[in-house]
Amino acid sequence: MGRWLPARLVVTLLGLALLTACGAGPTHAQPPADSGYTPPVDCGPVSGPAGKRSLISPAFPAGTAACPEAISVLSSYYRDAPRKAQGTARRLVVNGWTCESDTDSHNAPQVGCDRNGIAFLTQNH
Repeated sequence: MGRWLPARLVVTLLGLALLTACGAGPTHAQPPADSGYTPPVDCGPVSGPAGKRSLISPAFPAGTAACPEAISVLSSYYRDAPRKAQGTARRLVVNGWTCESDTDSHNAPQVGCDRNGIAFLTQNH
């Protein structure tokens, strides 16, 4: 029995070491540890010709759109696009922002605008 004690101890310690190594860290993918991550800005609901939409400004390297300016540009787009927008994309430049409209997967019109690497868009509320 004295000979088996060290062997059992070795096997037990080896098993514990393997279990500890396997369970020591997370078992699923972790998001990148990018301290420069900026989440998109939710400017809240806006009303347009097709009803309420959420106004979102995604984070790009150039930054995010200021909500008051985005709301103002979008309001002007909704007002002026029926008379002034061009092409099937309904393109219209509003205060330096290039805005276009398209339909989403639910056939609801969505608007996206960009300027100097910054953008905002509407999406279903």
